[in-house]
Amino acid sequence: MGKQVFVSKLSDRPKEQISWLLDRALLPEDLTDISIKPNLNDYRKWETASTCDPHILDALLAVLRDRFPKASITIIENNATGVNADNIFGYLGIEHVAKKYACMCINVAREPWIPVTIDGLHFKIMDIPQRLSNTFFITFPKLKSHSITKLTCGLKNQMGLFRPKLKINYHHMLNELIVDCNLAMRPAITLVDANLVMEGNYGPTYGCPRRLGLLIASKDVVAADSLCAKFFGFNPKSIKYIKKASEKGLGDINFEIFSDFRFDISEYKLKFSTILFYLIRKGGAGLKR
Repeated sequence: MGKQVFVSKLSDRPKEQISWLLDRALLPEDLTDISIKPNLNDYRKWETASTCDPHILDALLAVLRDRFPKASITIIENNATGVNADNIFGYLGIEHVAKKYACMCINVAREPWIPVTIDGLHFKIMDIPQRLSNTFFITFPKLKSHSITKLTCGLKNQMGLFRPKLKINYHHMLNELIVDCNLAMRPAITLVDANLVMEGNYGPTYGCPRRLGLLIASKDVVAADSLCAKFFGFNPKSIKYIKKASEKGLGDINFEIFSDFRFDISEYKLKFSTILFYLIRKGGAGLKR
């Protein structure tokens, strides 16, 4: 079941698509505590495709609140190099949506953290937000290109919960860090917002918005990312952190697609220049020397 990936085409009834996806991903029926990690990486509105779309989040929270009227539902984010999670919720319209469904927005930097032992590629012990030890964790990423890793989606979303604020200091070991964060903070369901996505070589912030109109879900975050890599024409094994995550047992690169419409990935190709990618990387390496 883990390697199944589900794809739905958005309509004017997004709650129906999200319900279908969550049912296929086997959302439990008796949840009392749910934590959702959206992508709030920058002070750029959702129309840029850089950050969480509050309209899609609204539909997700509506579905969850209908199913779990008494559950604690929390939207979580952490401080980052250029982001203060205390104000990012309000600035991007997330706080307004959360209040509508009696949900909380929490900056985990201000909450208790606990150490967990992992067999990581770099870390053997990693601090994680304590709330993740007793919650149903849904990672809710955007599908975007990335100038360093080629792709950012489900797996990389957990890096936002890495405790240090200056995450840029760890970009020299980005692929290993992404894997270690997922070993420590493994999501139960990955729900990818592939409605308005980012293509081109200057993601995850300054790429070009492109409307795909899709939502993607899986219990297997590696399988979800492997499908998303193929939108850009990438072999998932060419994305270092996807390959390393699979080798660490976080999921399966091989997957089977199920959809609620006639889905042909060739009709949803995203732009990314591999030649430009390596030229940029080579230029950056030269500057470091």
